[in-house]
Amino acid sequence: MKVTSFLAIVFLFSMTSVVMAHHGTTGYDMTNMVTLEKATITEIEWTNPHCQIRFDVTNSKGELEHWDLEAPPPSMLAPREWTRKSLQAGDIVKIEFHGAKNGSPFGIIQRVTFPNGKILRAYPDR
Repeated sequence: MKVTSFLAIVFLFSMTSVVMAHHGTTGYDMTNMVTLEKATITEIEWTNPHCQIRFDVTNSKGELEHWDLEAPPPSMLAPREWTRKSLQAGDIVKIEFHGAKNGSPFGIIQRVTFPNGKILRAYPDR
């Protein structure tokens, strides 16, 4: 019985590095912040292991771009005044995030600013 318990504990600790690797930031340029004004929210996934925020924005060439941002899980957003209904499809906001290193339209959210000046932070300011 002691050997089985020991092996179970070893197995659980060995899985920790795999889980942490999945949620790393190595694919994002954490040295530069991207700011997009007039982003139109298209979809929010309020789920674990992390939330997703999708939005559209018109680029400098007048072309519509579709973006997908990773956000922390609901349990981390709720203490920062986020709720399931904080962002709704159709909301037009300013979004600040760290973009993908490969230039694809993906990123990791940092802040959302509403037209009335309200700011939602996804993480403590970095």
